[in-house]
Formats: sequence, structure tokens, C-alpha cells
Amino acid sequence: MLTIRKRFASGKTAREADHQPRVAVGEEGGVLGCAFSGNWTTRTVTLVDAEMRKIEKRSGFQTLALDLSHIEKMDTAGAWLIDRLVSAFEKKGVEIRLEGQSEIASILLGAVGDAVRREPDSGGAKPPNIIIRALEAVGRRVYEMRDDFLSSMNILGATIRGSQMKLGRGHAVNPAAIFNQIDRMGVGAIPVVVLMSAIVGAIVAQQGAYQLSYFGADIFVVDLVGVLILRELGVLMTAIMIAGRSGSAI
Repeated sequence: MLTIRKRFASGKTAREADHQPRVAVGEEGGVLGCAFSGNWTTRTVTLVDAEMRKIEKRSGFQTLALDLSHIEKMDTAGAWLIDRLVSAFEKKGVEIRLEGQSEIASILLGAVGDAVRREPDSGGAKPPNIIIRALEAVGRRVYEMRDDFLSSMNILGATIRGSQMKLGRGHAVNPAAIFNQIDRMGVGAIPVVVLMSAIVGAIVAQQGAYQLSYFGADIFVVDLVGVLILRELGVLMTAIMIAGRSGSAI
């Protein structure tokens, strides 16, 4: 059993070695030829990265010929490694010739090349001085006011047009509908407004009596609650309850 495992392991290692990426380099007549073979994938390209960097440093030729016909598999990492070699020699003015590339290799090299050669986004521009920023803020505010004015005119025009259409039907606003809405929004809100006002008044009376007892002014609690509810809190609570109850129900 141990012997079988060793043979299997050695066979597996041999098969993996057969598919490792390789680079064959030769130079003749001012042409540097590179023949690639094996699997150029993320797991294997590290084996030829150092060799590819040595090729990038070579000089003294006018044409770089790359033979991709013996590449068995290629992914983005392998395409990037080959494109890096191509980019390095393109910057030196060397003519590039690609031979034997498959359809998948062409697609990968094209996509990687476009991504690498894409110009990086320029850094953020410096903010303008305070005068320009102030004028810009004024300009933006003017445009906002213009938009608000146009919106209000559209609403006004729609309202006038709607009333004209209503009048053209032979009858004006329906009084029964108006009184129905007044009853539902206003009269129907009276119980909850009275309840909230009574609760707030009771709380104010309790806290006011406790605080005024230090000054012997307990007798003014009634006046305090009456004036506060009738002049301030009553109106405020009514508006809040109408907006919260009736306004949200429309």
C-alpha cells in the first residue's frame, strides 16, 4: 500500500510538472522570440514571474515575437503577466507580434490590456478660493429660488385650471363635501384635543403647585394653568393634533 501511494504521488508530481508554465527564449536577427507553454493560471504564474522580469530587462532588438500556441490554460493572472511583458517593451518602442493565441487568450489579453492602460483618475482638484465659493453658493441659491418659483407657478396654474374645469361642468364646489371634510378633520378631532389638553393641564398644575409652594404662591396655580392653556399650549396642542390626526389621514 505504501509503495502504491508513493507511485501515485510521484505520478501526480510528474503530471503537475508537465503542466507548469515555461518560457523558451531565443534571439535571432534582431528578433527576440518567446514561446510560452503549460498552464498560466493564478496558482502557477509565480513560477515564471522572475524569469519574465529578466526578459523585460533585455534590450538590443527591434521586434518581440510571442508564441502562445502551446499555452494549455490561461486566466487573468497569466494574461496580466504576459501583458506586463508586452507593456514593458512597448514603452521601449519595440514592435510586438503575438502568434498562436486562442480565442480565450485574445479576450483575456484584450481585457487585461484595457484595464492596465486605462489612465488613472486624476487627483482631486484643489478647492477654489473663498470668493469663488461664495459666488457659487449665491448662484446655487438663485437657481434653487428659480426652481421653487417655477414649482409654485405650476401648482398655482394647476389649481386655476382645475377650478376652471370644475366650473365648466355646470356646478361649482359641492358644499356637502366641504362640510363633511370639516366635520371629519375639525369636529372629529375635538375629543382627542380636549383629552390631551386636560392631561397637559393636569401635569402643569401638579408641577406648578409643587414649585410654587416654595414661595407660598399655590393660589396662582389656577391662573397659571388657565392662561397657559388658553394662550399657548391650547393652540399648540390643537395644531399638533390636527396635523397629526387629520393631516396624516388625508
